[in-house]
Amino acid sequence: MRIALKLSAIDQEHLQELYNASGVARDELPYTEAFETLCQGFQDRTFKNASRDQVFAALLKYTRSSTNSAVGIEAVNLTDDQRKQLKAFLPRHSVGGKILPYSDEFDAALKEFNAHAGLSLTEKEFWRSVIGAQGIKRRPPSRKAIKPAVEVEEEEAESAE
Repeated sequence: MRIALKLSAIDQEHLQELYNASGVARDELPYTEAFETLCQGFQDRTFKNASRDQVFAALLKYTRSSTNSAVGIEAVNLTDDQRKQLKAFLPRHSVGGKILPYSDEFDAALKEFNAHAGLSLTEKEFWRSVIGAQGIKRRPPSRKAIKPAVEVEEEEAESAE
């Protein structure tokens, strides 16, 4: 892992614009052509010679959520036993409870998993497997509409008269 990027406000805006223009959700970006385009655009705009792992980490740190919704990633055909093995390998290679793409930890997990499972997954397939192993994302609870306090005060004032 390389040193994290410190971005100025303008560089952060450039990164946000590029992310919004990509049209792909953050989890689905790694190892795609859209991410390569985003990296190249970031380097062209900011004149920073940043690696892919630095750009992805900056994307997680500096970008806000956007309208880029997850479209669902194609599943990698793994058996139940291979999924269990994958879930066991991930904590060993994670840093701070996370495993980030383009990192040395990710590469080590990929090599170990391929050797142990007898597979030859590519980086893209392994990333999609990692995302799939985390399970379905929990939806936030729905919230009921609350009556604004201003209207309540007005109603109390009217009833007092």
